[in-house]
Amino acid sequence: MVRRILIIGSSLLMIWGLVILSWGFRDLPIDQRPEWMNWQMVLWPVVVLGLVESGRIARYVKKGFRVRIDQFKLVMHGIPALVIALAPVGIFTNFFGAQSLWSLLDFPTAKVMAALWLAFALWTAWEVDLP
Repeated sequence: MVRRILIIGSSLLMIWGLVILSWGFRDLPIDQRPEWMNWQMVLWPVVVLGLVESGRIARYVKKGFRVRIDQFKLVMHGIPALVIALAPVGIFTNFFGAQSLWSLLDFPTAKVMAALWLAFALWTAWEVDLP
């Protein structure tokens, strides 16, 4: 029952976080968003998804399973997601050129998707081994 309440609560928090982020970006030109918005965009899904996943991991540990982090997955998914989410706007356009597909990584949609990708990578990198 507690797990279901956490899942419902984390879902509502995720919706609320998306509303807050969208509201904050609504009237800003793409290159004038404050730095705190970038960090909020990354931290919000990490914390919200962590509410549910940390409980699951704790249950595995309590049952005697060994829990470890898949460092390869974390590096291969977490670092690119973090770089895309927190890179200053225009860095991909300046580095690869405006006509490059890589320049699309400067758009807010890519930044939000990268933040969610990072949160997913952080919480799915945990592996459970049998005792």
